[in-house]
Amino acid sequence: MYDTLLAFGDSITQFGSDPGISGFVTHLSGYYSRRMDVLNRGFSGYNTRDALRIADRVFPKTRTPHQLVAGWPWHDFTFPETPKVPKLCLVFFGANDARLAPYSQHVPLEEFYGNLRQLASLLRDPSSKHYSPETRIMFITPPAIGDRMIEAIARRNGHQPDRKNAVTKLYADAVKEVAAEMDMPVVDIWSAIEDLVHDSTTPDLPDDKLQDDKVGFVESHGVEAARYLPEKTKVSPFEGYE
Repeated sequence: MYDTLLAFGDSITQFGSDPGISGFVTHLSGYYSRRMDVLNRGFSGYNTRDALRIADRVFPKTRTPHQLVAGWPWHDFTFPETPKVPKLCLVFFGANDARLAPYSQHVPLEEFYGNLRQLASLLRDPSSKHYSPETRIMFITPPAIGDRMIEAIARRNGHQPDRKNAVTKLYADAVKEVAAEMDMPVVDIWSAIEDLVHDSTTPDLPDDKLQDDKVGFVESHGVEAARYLPEKTKVSPFEGYE
């Protein structure tokens, strides 16, 4: 088995395996071909609250509760070997957390900070059953959004805009702050594409797609993220995979 890169995120990650929109996970699979297997664990519509709820099924368990007890006899386990852990874990949440209240996906900013710390601690805390000191964690900020695009979608669907770029920036800043606090690399997608999308009205999308929030969001922003993220991983400090 090759070493593994685990991409854990929302719809931008889920659709990141779609070559039809130049998904960033597809780019990573190509770049790391013959060096690392890339696993896509993207869940459309999920926020960090949801991520914590399913993390137990996403991150490998490196030890059982019994193994956390000092002196537990290893010979009592049928398969005592520790499962293979990812060498690199990309954590890419925030786009849905930043959705405006009262939408159910909204996660208050302070809770978002805490959720990010908890997600990283699942792999970093020695008391965690997912503890994996050899796994490098890289945070990715939510991307900038085009306010005019969101307003156009809202008008077509007869509701109020559910996202604002200024609010999304607060969540992007939170990702950067937690990454710095925990000494982890971060990819600032928000800053990388903000100039490209802040006036976007997605004129290249047909009307039926413009009415679909998820498709409009991913196709307008995921493509630029796909172009940017592989470049960042190439220069990140993961020896042996350059």
